[in-house]
Amino acid sequence: MQTIETYLKQYDLADIFTETSKSYLRIETFSEGDLLCVTGEPIDRMYFIVEGKIKISAASAEGKQRILRFKKAMTVIGDAEYINQREVLNTIEVITDVVALSIPYAILREHNTTNTFLQFLLRIITTKWYADSKSASFHVLYSVEERFAGYLLSITSDVSDSLFYQEMRTSNLHDVADWLGTSYRHLNRIISTLCEEEILARRRGKIIILDVERIKEKANGNSYE
Repeated sequence: MQTIETYLKQYDLADIFTETSKSYLRIETFSEGDLLCVTGEPIDRMYFIVEGKIKISAASAEGKQRILRFKKAMTVIGDAEYINQREVLNTIEVITDVVALSIPYAILREHNTTNTFLQFLLRIITTKWYADSKSASFHVLYSVEERFAGYLLSITSDVSDSLFYQEMRTSNLHDVADWLGTSYRHLNRIISTLCEEEILARRRGKIIILDVERIKEKANGNSYE
């Protein structure tokens, strides 16, 4: 783990904070499976993810969590809630160990209302809007196999990492199928075909990637990050 100053320099964040605000920054760590924030709950600080990957999901009308996208460092959590002064919009789950810089909203409102910071927030929010629009278009323009391959790439910690997280336990494939806009049976056929092609393998209730490069080819540029 690096120092706050090193992270600020690494991600060009030093200039968005005043010197007073920097003194209130702190490093927080989260483990795989932790919930950083939950839909509908209050939030009082902004998080800057500087290591690791998270999953962003929203509650459906039936109360189920629907995956929206995956994000890795560097990304900001709590920006929209800060601006709108509302409860948490989307649930954030840690899917690899995460390191984050955090700072209370109260400090930002009192010591950090600079044009530089506000412009930074505008860039972050518009980038997220673009990513959401791009993700939605994938469900229209890409086949189920391409969407599934893009999903597999999105949930790995790195393209060289072949083990998936709890989303790819076979017991959760119904939820994955729903999110991809297909049936469990059709998704299962796709997985079986990819296993026959020795691109994936089923082991101990998990889906494991055997050939990352061929998954990237199957994804055809599709990603949910």
